[in-house]
Amino acid sequence: MDISTNVEFVLRLVLAVLCGMAVGIERERKNQAAGLRTHIAVILGATLVMLISKYGFTDIDVINKDPARLAAQVVSGIGFLGAGMIIVNRNKVRGLTTAASLWTTACIGLSVGAGFYVPAIATTVLLVGTLSILQHFESKHVKRGYKKITVVIENVDAFMEKLETVLGKNDIILEKVEKREHKNIDCEEGELVDLSVYLHFPARADISFLIGDIGRIPGVRKVEET
Repeated sequence: MDISTNVEFVLRLVLAVLCGMAVGIERERKNQAAGLRTHIAVILGATLVMLISKYGFTDIDVINKDPARLAAQVVSGIGFLGAGMIIVNRNKVRGLTTAASLWTTACIGLSVGAGFYVPAIATTVLLVGTLSILQHFESKHVKRGYKKITVVIENVDAFMEKLETVLGKNDIILEKVEKREHKNIDCEEGELVDLSVYLHFPARADISFLIGDIGRIPGVRKVEET
């Protein structure tokens, strides 16, 4: 393959990264399990496989041989290995980026095996950059923190009115409030209500100050991060 063709391949891979970044940032802002780096890793690998399928077997007789069949099995089979890296614990998902990078690494191996060296090297560089450099960008500029706070209160309406004031002055978004089942507590003044409050706040924000502000709201008997 000539230089111009390899340049075009690299540009396609770079374009794939930009497209994956656009989708990943949108998902990341909504705190989805598959975020920025995961989307980039997946789209990068998929683009490389497409390039291999389209241009990677020009040096053999495809009428009598079908090397793409074996490659297809590798692409699908690596998913089982990636699934073993994914851990779900208390509604939190870990390992998605690792699973995606494993899948893309398998695609890089197919590329090298097919003699598709320049795209393989370019994909490796872009993937490593995604997993390392973008991690800093992601934590500093994209990712926002999600926290769950449990409160025991006397009056829901009065608490929610004061809570909105506290959150508003600190640029914190209230995602949802859930009344915890079978957790109501009777006391002399009446029934106490146990709530789970889900908050979305800026990256690197310190939640300790928020716990204190919520604890000072009238009618709050207990507040803790869960």
